[in-house]
Amino acid sequence: MIQNLMKKSDIEQAYQHLLAEDSPDPRHISYKRKSAMLTLAHIIVEEQHLQADILENGQFYETTGDKGQKLLKKRPQYEELGRLRDRKLRYSKELGIAVAPTFADEF
Repeated sequence: MIQNLMKKSDIEQAYQHLLAEDSPDPRHISYKRKSAMLTLAHIIVEEQHLQADILENGQFYETTGDKGQKLLKKRPQYEELGRLRDRKLRYSKELGIAVAPTFADEF
């Protein structure tokens, strides 16, 4: 669902930004590193879309239990955002990209 909302231009922009920060001449970046950066760009864009969805729709939804009680459950998008941020941190570390101290607590 979120994948369909991701625009190719958003991913390309994130990828180009990562390349520019990594080296003044992207031709000298290895194929393996470029591939990891492209994956990280996908993760970054998907994270932005999930975060926007959560801000718009909230972290929880209400449902009715077996005995008629109201239950609050975490939305799957909220849990996916947590998993995605873990992946983002792993890729960032693998690439040697520092996470801003302001956001380090989120990971």
